Amino acid sequence: MVALSGAHTIGRARCSSFNSRLKDSPNSEEPDVNPAFLSSLAQICSDSENENTTLTFLDLATPATFDNQYYVNLVSGEGLLASDHALGSIDSPARDIVESYAQDPSTFFEDFRTSIVKMGSIAPLLGDQGEIRRNCRSVNN
Repeated sequence: MVALSGAHTIGRARCSSFNSRLKDSPNSEEPDVNPAFLSSLAQICSDSENENTTLTFLDLATPATFDNQYYVNLVSGEGLLASDHALGSIDSPARDIVESYAQDPSTFFEDFRTSIVKMGSIAPLLGDQGEIRRNCRSVNN
């Protein structure tokens, strides 16, 4: 899962996906977050009327490159989404893996390749066993 999260090196997120992190005090629940990073996000998302349409890159450093910068960002306390931050936080059980990917891109690339191939072989549950949702947030009617 840690390797697959590296897909967040490319893409964007709506401010509404992470704005709750901007409203909370970074020193209370997220002591290892970079305050300058949160400040820059607050500027990007300052128009509260457009928080559902305003987008920012998941990886502000190399947004159009598939690389290990996502992990470098996590180690620096610059994970955009709460799930990203949780992976990179100092007390995370995944922290050692995050640090190894930040230091060695070839390890990340190999693990990502293996994980994405494995995930691609998962067959969806159909019929009475499950469904492919039209909207991830709700069960099909």
